[in-house]
Amino acid sequence: MTCTWPNGTCACLLAQEEKPEDYAGRAWMHCEEGLNFSKASMSRFMMFCLGNNVEIGSVYAFNAEFPRCQVLASIRLRPDQFEAFERETGGKLRKPRRVKLNSGDSTDD
Repeated sequence: MTCTWPNGTCACLLAQEEKPEDYAGRAWMHCEEGLNFSKASMSRFMMFCLGNNVEIGSVYAFNAEFPRCQVLASIRLRPDQFEAFERETGGKLRKPRRVKLNSGDSTDD
């Protein structure tokens, strides 16, 4: 495989994007709606993740001084678990944003 960067898209990057993210077909998802900092919400979230072998990346309480404040989480789970997660925890999943760098000419004028 030859790399043609900066003259267009790098073949290495295209080959990397075609590979599955995980050996088990899991994908990273973000949950920014529906979870809150209460015992009920956090126990539903943890019970689902632990009971279904869901990998937890990060969990962040927006302001833990206030009860039921918003909680943000990143998790890795299989696509067939998306609906069950949303149903059981009340959280809404979305794909994480991807940052793409400009692959234009890198020379300085």
